Formats: sequence, C-alpha cells, structure tokens
Amino acid sequence: MQPNQLSPGGLGGLGYVGIEAPDPLAWRRFATEVCGLEPALIPPGPRAGGVPVPNTSGPEHAGVAADGSVFLKMDRRQWRLAVHPGQTQGLAYLGFELLLESDLEAAMESISKRGVAIRSGTSEELEARSVGNLAVFEDPAGHRLELFCRPIVDEPLCSDRGVEFLTGALGMGHVVLYVAEIDPALDFYRDVLGFKRTDYMQFGPDGMGIHFLRCTRRHHSLALLQVGPPSGLQHLMLESTTLDGVGKTLDRALAAGVEISSSLGRHRNDKTVSFYMKGPSGFDIEIGWDGLLVDDDWVEHEFAGGGDDWGHQGLDAESLKPAE
Repeated sequence: MQPNQLSPGGLGGLGYVGIEAPDPLAWRRFATEVCGLEPALIPPGPRAGGVPVPNTSGPEHAGVAADGSVFLKMDRRQWRLAVHPGQTQGLAYLGFELLLESDLEAAMESISKRGVAIRSGTSEELEARSVGNLAVFEDPAGHRLELFCRPIVDEPLCSDRGVEFLTGALGMGHVVLYVAEIDPALDFYRDVLGFKRTDYMQFGPDGMGIHFLRCTRRHHSLALLQVGPPSGLQHLMLESTTLDGVGKTLDRALAAGVEISSSLGRHRNDKTVSFYMKGPSGFDIEIGWDGLLVDDDWVEHEFAGGGDDWGHQGLDAESLKPAE
C-alpha cells in the first residue's frame, strides 16, 4: 500500500446512488412495483427543529421530497436510491460509506495529498443525503463521488413483492461505470481510493474491457467499462437474498412489459445468477442472487472465453456499448 493510499479495509461498500430523470414518479412505479423497493418513509429534506419530518400528505406523495425527488429504500436505511428531477437522465452521484468520522477525516486528507480536489459537504448536502458527515470529489471521468458516515436508519423494508435484499456490510449492490480512458480510472480507484481489482476481461484493442473492483467481501462494488468515449452509468445491480426473489422479480418485469436486456443466467466470474432489464432512464438494472464473496487471499486474474457459465442471452460486448 502506498503511503497516501486509503487502507483497503477503510472504504465500505456502495451506500447510495443518485440519478437524474425527467419523470421520478415513473422510477417510483418501476422500483416499487417491479424491483420490490419501497418509498422512503421520511424523504430527506428540511427538518422541523432538527428532526426529520415524515411525509403525511397521502400515498401519491410517498417517498417524494419537496423538490420532487423520489427516495427509495431497500433495507433499514432511510433510503438507498434517489431519483432527482432533471431534463437530462443518468448518474448524479455515488456514495461510499466509511464507518467512523475519523475514517472520513483520514480519507479526505489522503485524497487531498494525492492532488485530488475534495471538499466537505455543506449542511444542505448533509441534510439532503441524510448523513452525519460527507465529502465530495470527482473521479477522472467526471463522476461525482461522495464519502459519508453516520447514515440515518429507520424501519425495515416492508415490501410485499417477495424479495429481500442483501446489504449490510456489503453495501447496496454494485454499479458499472463507463470511462473513456481505463488507465487513469484504474489508477484513481486503486491507488487513491484503495479498491482492489478482483478480475478483468478484455474486449478489444486500446484497453477496451471491463475491470471489477472491490472494497468489501462482495466480488465487486464497482466495475469500470471502457467501450468508447462516454462516461456514465451502465447498470446498477441489486442482490436478492434468495433465488425466488430473482424469479418473482423477473415475472413482474415480464408482466409489466419491461424490456429484458439479458435473460436469466449465471456469470462466470462472480457466480451471480441474475437477469438484466431496462430501467426508466435507459441504463440497466440487474437483479441477482448468490454473488461470490472474496477473501483477502484472493489473487486477481484475467478471464476470457465468454462471461457466463450459462444463460444471459443478449449480454455481450456489443450490448455493453452505450445507447446513441
């Protein structure tokens, strides 16, 4: 480990994801009726005397904040997925968790020493994220990243959709990000933030491929995908605690007419059984089960000859390219 690098054990999993979309309520329908999430019981926002205020204005406003943002929960955290109104659509920010306030302070100092501009979150940003403290910076591709600690918790998920999500110390799942240049992105996430590469796959010349990075025992909390010049979110993965949870979600997606990007299958590298579907903002949502947990003695490797043991029809290098 380099002197100014974060400890590999210091950075926790993916804590929350924020996106922008023209119609946040479409996301609420999709996330609750298909994916099995639930509207946040108390959307973040202005407080009364410092105390979070529940939204009591009726079910049509469930999970909706004063500015029209939709907040969705998948466990005891107040929220995990935020959808903010905007004319463009795509990733707004990613939040990675740190356990202690002192960990956050050490992380900010470490990142700053590597020449990365990083700042403390404002009181308004802390209120909007429902966290005790926050730091904000960007990766080389321009993705907004946030480190946070002391998130608000409330009631467990009470969805009637027959799915429970694997979260806890593993975080909420994983994301795959497009990057235009893989080398600076890899250097940043590994050397500055302390992610470890679990494995990778090459698609073609000039660095085209995908690299899977971990910061918990989850096989990857983040993957970097270089297939062209854009940046942004390729897919978000949520992991069910049971295979039945995946199957029931697939049934709901088919019944709702949601476009299935990739059929049910098992990945070769992380062993996850999953399917992919198009979310309301174009990027994919993967619902999976039985993802591989990695120990400290894992040795990274390249894998080739296809990315799946079986299934996942429709998932190939061509399908990973961003839509026009």
